[in-house]
Amino acid sequence: MVKIISSSPGRVCLFGEDVDYMNLEVITVAINQRIKVIGKTNNSGKIRFSLVDLKEELTFKNEKQPLDKKRDYIRSVFNLFQEYLPEDFGADIEVTSNILIGKGISSSSAFCSALVGFFNEAANLNLPERELAWNAYLAEVINLGEPGGMMDQYASVFGEMLYLECRKPYNLERLRSKLEGIVIGDTLTKKETLQTIKRRKGEINQGIRIMKESDNSFDLKSSSFDDVLQAYKEYNDIGLQRLVAIVGIRDVVRSGYHKMKNHELKPEEFAKLIGRHHYFQQNYFENVTQKMQDLIQIAKNSGSLGCKLLGSGNGGSFLAYSPGKEKIVAEAIKNGGGNAYVLKQDKGLEVITHNL
Repeated sequence: MVKIISSSPGRVCLFGEDVDYMNLEVITVAINQRIKVIGKTNNSGKIRFSLVDLKEELTFKNEKQPLDKKRDYIRSVFNLFQEYLPEDFGADIEVTSNILIGKGISSSSAFCSALVGFFNEAANLNLPERELAWNAYLAEVINLGEPGGMMDQYASVFGEMLYLECRKPYNLERLRSKLEGIVIGDTLTKKETLQTIKRRKGEINQGIRIMKESDNSFDLKSSSFDDVLQAYKEYNDIGLQRLVAIVGIRDVVRSGYHKMKNHELKPEEFAKLIGRHHYFQQNYFENVTQKMQDLIQIAKNSGSLGCKLLGSGNGGSFLAYSPGKEKIVAEAIKNGGGNAYVLKQDKGLEVITHNL
C-alpha cells in the first residue's frame, strides 16, 4: 500500500484564447493555485473519493465505469487506467483545491491532470509528460464530448511558461521567461464556458466556409489577417467577425512567441500585446461585459500595464499585468466591485509517493 499525492496547477492563457480548439498556437503560464489528489491505496477493490471543497462523496468498483453524466472527470480518467490496475485495487482519495472555479483559469483541466498523475502512479506506468497531458485531454474533451481544445491539460502538466502548437505533431516548448505581476481580476459574474465555446466554434467555421467559397486556398494557419478583415468589411457576417478575432489572436500569439523565445519582450511590449489580444476579444468576439471593462479601466488607472479577458468570456475573470504594483491594483479592483488575486508562476504536475 502507498500514499500518492498528485498536485496540478491552474493556468493563465497569456495569448491564445479560443485558438487552441481551432488547432493554432497558444502561450500559457501555470499559476500557484493548485488542486491536490491525495490517496491511500488498499486491496478493497473499491475507489472512494471525498471532494472536500464540494462536500461530496463518490464510490465505485474497480471496473470500467459508464460515462453518462456531464463533466464526470473522475470516472473518465479512471477508465483510461483501469485495465492497468491490479484486480483488487482500491483507494481512499481526498480532493482539495484552491483554484478558482469558472473563472477562466482551468480548474477542470487541472483536476483531470492531477487525476491522471494519481492513476498513472497507482498503475506504475511511468508515462512521460506528453502522454500524461494527452490522457488528461482524452479524459476531459474527447471521452466526455466537451468542446474545448488541449491547451489547458498541457499547460497544467508541463507548468511554468509554455508554447504549444495545438495540432499534430503537437510541438511544444518551455519558455525560459519568468512572469511577474500576475493579478487576476474577478468580475464575480458566472460564465457559461461549454455553451459559449460550442456556439463560437460554429460561428468561426461559418466564417471559414465563407472565405473558402471565394478562395479555396484559404488556410487558417497561414492566410493573412488583412484578407479576413477585408472580407468582414464587405459581407458583415458574424462568422467572418469571429474569424477576424481568431486570425488576429493567432498573429498576437506568434509575435509574443518570437519575442519571448529571443528574450526580447520588455514589459511595455508585453502589455501592448495583451491589450491587442483583448481588443480582438472585446470587439470581434464581443465577449467582454461592461462590468469587466469597467474593472479593467480601474486596474489600468491604478498602475496595471495591460489587461485581457481570460477564458471564454461573458463573465469570469481577467488578467491585469501589473509588475511592481500587484497589491495596489488588486486592492483597486476589490474596491471597484470585483475581487482580485495576486499570483505567481508555478511548476506543473507533481506526484509524490510514500510507502505505508
